Amino acid sequence: LIETYPNILVLQTLSKAFGLAGIRCGFAIGYDDIIQLMNNVKAPYNVNKLTSEVAINAMKNISTLEKNIKVLLDQRKVVAKELEEMDFVIKVYPSDSNFLLVRLKKLSKDVYKHMADNGIVVRYRGSELHCKECLRITIGTEKENKACLQLLTKTYKELAAATTNC
Repeated sequence: LIETYPNILVLQTLSKAFGLAGIRCGFAIGYDDIIQLMNNVKAPYNVNKLTSEVAINAMKNISTLEKNIKVLLDQRKVVAKELEEMDFVIKVYPSDSNFLLVRLKKLSKDVYKHMADNGIVVRYRGSELHCKECLRITIGTEKENKACLQLLTKTYKELAAATTNC
């Protein structure tokens, strides 16, 4: 991509695919002059030695990256399919990322708050343009995804029942 477009800068984190969200590290790929401009304004030693070593080791271990990507893609399909089967989900939007945008029939903000209060954080997106009643659900491990979907179902049913009983 950068060979075709010299003004493009590609940014990549080591978070999801590398399984290293905790080190808070990423990198940039671009033409030398763009990278030099970035180096001119960055703080010296802005990445500590431990983070740097972990990142370098991750970049050398592409088989782990490939395995993580496969798990993520497989789990995204599973989660999307399960969400599509839920009667309170209007739409699961197509995704090429590590999350799904989901539109609920109603109560998305309350669902978001209740789930967060119960230890699983999805992102409320209902305030964004064209995202009325939408939640952003990050794809995790199989265990995390099952817990998220179970809590989502339980929460929606409880909240829907409470609003119809009022």
